[in-house]
Amino acid sequence: MSRIKTVLVTTDFSDTSFRAFGLAAETAEKFGAKLILAHIEEDRLPPLVLEYADVDLAEILRCQEERARKKLEEIAPDLGADVQLEVANGTPHVEIVRLAEELQVDLIVMATHGRGVISHAILGSTTERVLRHAPCPVLIVRESRQD
Repeated sequence: MSRIKTVLVTTDFSDTSFRAFGLAAETAEKFGAKLILAHIEEDRLPPLVLEYADVDLAEILRCQEERARKKLEEIAPDLGADVQLEVANGTPHVEIVRLAEELQVDLIVMATHGRGVISHAILGSTTERVLRHAPCPVLIVRESRQD
């Protein structure tokens, strides 16, 4: 196995996504790797909003990105001293893979929501799509089961 130099951990700001942070931070520390914390803002609004509201999509995306960056800045100190923050707009799995390629990431750490079979079949899974297309290994942190 090659040395891990860069670890990417993703968040959608849900409690489930936060479960991956500890493992990502520990892994980065153990290998002396750079840790990148990323959030992807979906770049689409419901068609009715765009059609009937007088809104500027670019301005909405800019505001969402700014809000996301502030949230990441609040989270980052808990993950370690030197955490790189990344916010992107787009389809989450596409942007996660793009970031991993662009930043030459050696490991992606992400949590999965563990949605039901029907929801998964209809919507798919961001995690599954990242697994299929990632340029590096992906470590999945599952949501704990309530027995």
